[in-house]
Amino acid sequence: MMHHAGTCDPVSLSAAFAVGIAGSVHCLAMCGGIAGALGMRASATPRAPLITASYQIGRIGSYTLAGAIVGACSGLIQDLFDPDRVVLVARSLAGLVLIGVGLSVLFKWRPLAGLERLGGRLWRHAAPLARAIPAQGVAGAVLLGMLWGWLPCGFIYSMLIFAALKGGALQAAAMMLFFGLGTAPAVLGAGLAATQARRFAWARGLNVVAGWLLLAFGAITIAGPLNPLGH
Repeated sequence: MMHHAGTCDPVSLSAAFAVGIAGSVHCLAMCGGIAGALGMRASATPRAPLITASYQIGRIGSYTLAGAIVGACSGLIQDLFDPDRVVLVARSLAGLVLIGVGLSVLFKWRPLAGLERLGGRLWRHAAPLARAIPAQGVAGAVLLGMLWGWLPCGFIYSMLIFAALKGGALQAAAMMLFFGLGTAPAVLGAGLAATQARRFAWARGLNVVAGWLLLAFGAITIAGPLNPLGH
């Protein structure tokens, strides 16, 4: 059984949260329109803040569920191989994923941009289904948020790969939860004040800080298996 790579260490959780923060500006570009549209829809209800928050609960819930799924599948596969070798390879690959995300944040590299454009087209097709879900209640808002959470996104896929490499359903779910919490301020802000959200200059500065943090977290993750004291 693979236990070491499945440990949900503080570095992994912090890295997941940093990826979410690093994706904040990106989320405003990709999801700002969706968040704004849902925010306008929520504004027609007497409980607009609660409904808007419910969208985010559903969205982050989808991320957490996806993490549990990939973590469970990864854990089953990893248990078939030598645990020590898997720990070394998985942690090294996970560190490289974080470094890749950090570089993409700092240098505007978008290797999964095609998938993200596909996500926008999928949302246009899903919009009629979304309109059919009642938005006046919390349950309907959560369902809409869950639908939103499954749209393709490069940051989500990168984080799912990282979570899967760390192993275990519970650990991967926790990392995707922290990732979702990292994205929440920017996306929630877009939903509550769509016309103002893009003016948050602090988000861009925070994005750069998060990018450098991800490079550091990636290096620490790779160095872990190479350090005999880290076992």
